[in-house]
Amino acid sequence: MRRRATQASERTAVYQQLQEIINKPGCPICGLSQLAVHTYLDMLLWESSTDLNVQEMLVASVGFCGRHSRQLLTFDGQRLAAAVVERASLLAALRRLPELAAPSGEPPARFSFGKARPKAKAQPARPDLPAGVEPCPACIRQWSEEARGIDMLLKHLDEFAEPLLNAGGLCLPHFVQAAHTAEPPARATLLTIEQTVWTELAGLLEEFIRKHMEHHHTDPISDQARLAVERTIAALTGEYPVR
Repeated sequence: MRRRATQASERTAVYQQLQEIINKPGCPICGLSQLAVHTYLDMLLWESSTDLNVQEMLVASVGFCGRHSRQLLTFDGQRLAAAVVERASLLAALRRLPELAAPSGEPPARFSFGKARPKAKAQPARPDLPAGVEPCPACIRQWSEEARGIDMLLKHLDEFAEPLLNAGGLCLPHFVQAAHTAEPPARATLLTIEQTVWTELAGLLEEFIRKHMEHHHTDPISDQARLAVERTIAALTGEYPVR
């Protein structure tokens, strides 16, 4: 109850979204960042043909990364807008081919559009492209939301610890990110949650494997065990929408 009386100034949109998402299964930071990226891409598709900033951004980044490019195609009724975005990206790549083909030791060609955009440290979005190419804009939005979400989670961890345990903890990438920025007591809490959840998950995997063995094939497999493989993949790599 004490935390529910948190001052209004602390009830940011991120806090309220995290409060809702953490009561659902899966890594809440993944859920928070996916919601932000979905909203960002939806707005971008609506503005793609008229917003010059969008066009400049696509030139600077040579489009989106593979995952977020494909996510553009998941928006109903927006295939035309996706075509506009991808055409701008393709034409940008075409113009930049000489630069992209240059040896890595050569300085990048003269491509500068607007203000420099922030890059997430140690998180290259396009490792296959040279340093002169900006990161995927949707990845930047995702990283920013992840950082805000982790900060809010740690700030209110005494409130969120039990829902986080029930949700299945954080995925490994976000657990590491949170643990590296947390104070020792919060780090210990996160570690306990993760160890508890993953120990249970390992037991469900063992059940699934054991009951698929020939001499156990008549034993019923619990619904939780049937989902254990998917849950393990999400736990180790993050929650990603599958189209």
